[in-house]
Amino acid sequence: MTKPCRALLLLPAALPFLIAAAPAATPTAPAAPAPAAPAPKLLGEFKDWAAYTMVEPRGEICYAVSKPKKAEPAKTKRGEAHLLVTHRPSEKQNNVVSVELGFPTVKDSSATVMIGKDKFDFFTDKQTAWTRDSDTDKAVVTAMARSSDFTAKVKPAAGGEASDSYSLAGFSDALAQIDKACKVKR
Repeated sequence: MTKPCRALLLLPAALPFLIAAAPAATPTAPAAPAPAAPAPKLLGEFKDWAAYTMVEPRGEICYAVSKPKKAEPAKTKRGEAHLLVTHRPSEKQNNVVSVELGFPTVKDSSATVMIGKDKFDFFTDKQTAWTRDSDTDKAVVTAMARSSDFTAKVKPAAGGEASDSYSLAGFSDALAQIDKACKVKR
């Protein structure tokens, strides 16, 4: 099965890094002003979730995001971890679910996601776990809206198993905000 192409999501925490990583001017040429990175606009905070929108050259992006409540094992060396649901109406991509893990995973591995009693298999690509298709995205979002917890289990490249647990408190409200902002009908 071919893995779907998923575009990189810019989170507010990533913007300073992206700006700082811009190439420096050479000593012989004057520095040109760097194009401004798109700034996310907070639509609201809803318990454990936040909703944002931002405009990129390819169009508007709306996303709901949360951080894990629990990450195991605690000794796993990791960066930022997030669970996201994203709409990109100009690309006809809605309800795209991704789990940013904050560490590299075993190449060509999968992640097991439990939402309440529902089980889903995601694929991993570097530091992110994705659903395999848009139908699964819709099923995952539906399960998230009616459940209270989300857990992703993956195999880090460093070995062992890691598990991130998220609260879904506030998810439905954050989803409603991004649906409204990007004109997504349920």
